[in-house]
Amino acid sequence: MIGLIRAEDLAEEWGYAGANSAFRNFCAKLGLRHVPGRPGWFDPKHVRQRLDAAQGMEILTPSRGPDGAPSLVSQRRARNASI
Repeated sequence: MIGLIRAEDLAEEWGYAGANSAFRNFCAKLGLRHVPGRPGWFDPKHVRQRLDAAQGMEILTPSRGPDGAPSLVSQRRARNASI
């Protein structure tokens, strides 16, 4: 199941009174966009990515071995995630 976040809930979590103009301006400044075709709904993964970028956090990538191949740990995690 794909979970989306309502704009009102997101605004409340971030301390806004609601999905008002201040909240919309903040979202625009972050580059945060609603789900296409679903105004008022946000993808949690996109929200997390935009917040990480705004805070200057690097995006983690799977570990690679010395030859450029995925490490054994990242291979195991990928197998476990597909189960």
